[in-house]
Amino acid sequence: MNMAETIEKLLQQGFEFHQLGQAEFASQIYKAILLAEPNHPEASYNMGLLAVSAGQIEAGLTFLETALETNADNAIYWVSYIDVLLEIGRIEDAQAVFDQAKFNGAKGEGFDKLEQRLTDGRKETLTANSPGLEEKHPKQPNILNSLKLDQAINLAKKKAKEGAPEEAKRIFEDILTKFPKNKRASDGLKGLAGRPVGKLSTVQEPPQAQTQALINLYSQGQLQRALQEAETLAQKFPQSAILLNIKGAVLKGLGQFDASVEAYNKSLAIKPDYAEAYYNMGNALTDQGKREEAIDAYNKALVIKPDYAEAHSNMGIALTDQGKLEEAIEAYNKALAIKPDYAEAYNNMGNVFKVQGKLEEAIEAYNKALAIK
Repeated sequence: MNMAETIEKLLQQGFEFHQLGQAEFASQIYKAILLAEPNHPEASYNMGLLAVSAGQIEAGLTFLETALETNADNAIYWVSYIDVLLEIGRIEDAQAVFDQAKFNGAKGEGFDKLEQRLTDGRKETLTANSPGLEEKHPKQPNILNSLKLDQAINLAKKKAKEGAPEEAKRIFEDILTKFPKNKRASDGLKGLAGRPVGKLSTVQEPPQAQTQALINLYSQGQLQRALQEAETLAQKFPQSAILLNIKGAVLKGLGQFDASVEAYNKSLAIKPDYAEAYYNMGNALTDQGKREEAIDAYNKALVIKPDYAEAHSNMGIALTDQGKLEEAIEAYNKALAIKPDYAEAYNNMGNVFKVQGKLEEAIEAYNKALAIK
């Protein structure tokens, strides 16, 4: 097998892990490809998507830039890159890249939607930069440079619940710096008035280095050792929602589905707005054949995080298994409205059309998947 064939095989493995939501496995494979071929466009692009999903925005943008520089003819690369810039509020940069993409001949429904978002974004920017508005924390980057608006709102609420009102206040003020009329931030700031400062947090999370070491064991397939480490850490951090979520994933990997679901439930008892734990629980329930319960878990994830494309897509799989084919198509369409470059959703939709005997629609869906991958 020559190098090109080896890379293609690795890339396919990475796609499969990526589709299953096993980001760490996928990341390790993409990194291996990039060691051999540093500018590989598809590996760079998918690493960018993983990094952005993990909140590593700047790293994600760098990977997406590499993909674009290597293959500027792929419209999906342009759409994803511009989309990230818009999400973090870099409207002018997004406009410049959009203009460059148009100059290069990029077109399609995805670009039409981006153009409207750019227009809306410029209106918001003009409002946010009105005279008289002073930046309250000039020495710190605005939270919206790294988080979406909804994520920032949720983080501020979380900090307030944890007894860290000063941190919550800073986040709300950052939001109001860019969006002065945002009612949720304004109400949140008012709600902090009179709260005591310095209340001890009831949430305990281990240091990031320990969490990452545990995730590395999981991604390397050392599941028994990962389980032992998770249980050891849990003795020091019994109220860690993150640890319980990781433990749930490890137990699922070991085939202990009931214990996995129990771990996710404990995680959610600590952090009720943990969309990822609901999503992972849905995956574990799907593997058990408990489709209704899985769909319920995906729905709960989507109530918290409506733009969770993977939850929509996996719900589509569960609905397909139930024979609810029209509902499955609807779920895939929702996933694609959020993530237009979601090849797996197109592929799964094609499978549903094939079962329905709608062969032309199936071929069209498969072609769209292949245009992306």
